[in-house]
Amino acid sequence: MSDFTDVKEPTSLLHAPKAPEEFSQGPILDTFNDCADLMSPTYWVTEAYNAVFGYNPLDEVVQWFAGDWESFAKCGDVWDQFGKAVAAVSDNVEAGNKTLDITWDGRAGDAAYKYFFELAGKLDEVKDQFDKLKTEYDHLSHAAYSTAEAIKGFLGGIIDGLLITAIEISAGTLLSWTGIGAAVGYGLAALEVANMLRLWAKATEAFGNAQAIVNGAVGIIETIAATLYGSLSTFPEVGTYDHPDPSI
Repeated sequence: MSDFTDVKEPTSLLHAPKAPEEFSQGPILDTFNDCADLMSPTYWVTEAYNAVFGYNPLDEVVQWFAGDWESFAKCGDVWDQFGKAVAAVSDNVEAGNKTLDITWDGRAGDAAYKYFFELAGKLDEVKDQFDKLKTEYDHLSHAAYSTAEAIKGFLGGIIDGLLITAIEISAGTLLSWTGIGAAVGYGLAALEVANMLRLWAKATEAFGNAQAIVNGAVGIIETIAATLYGSLSTFPEVGTYDHPDPSI
């Protein structure tokens, strides 16, 4: 019976999931911490973003990426582990089946060989579906993170503009009695507003592209999940064998 020893240990392939390397810096929303630190609550900054956007752009971006994306990214590693564990079980079944084939002859042995051969093939199908899930989850988490990083850059430029605009608006208002002060202050503020709107357009475009990737991937994941469910629901059944001796 020692010939039927497993060639692999599936449980050794399972461990606590890890997020992709870029998430080592922290969750996606942490990428906006630096920007949040720059967003002063002073009156003139509030006046600036209300005048340009009508809302706080940082709050808007945080809502875009709300959710635990780091945990989502870890799912890719989980699917990868499941796939490897299932592949290990398949290898054990195949190895045992080869031993079975040379130690058991007859119709019952042939039926058993056929069953285990089909079982190993079904496990390979399941492994392939887990691999596809890993690919899609990794693709989505990378897309979300890279988009967040890009938007963080745009947001940094916007916040710089808001700080400058706040100074220029306050200067224009406080020196409005001179006439020249108002013209210079509001004029420079208008240039900053135009640049901020340009950056915000790029930020929304980046998010829109990421949203399109997510929408497309959701359909792919649903298809993979349906295929995986079908594979798990149609495992081969152990056949029956009529021995010539009814007492056996």
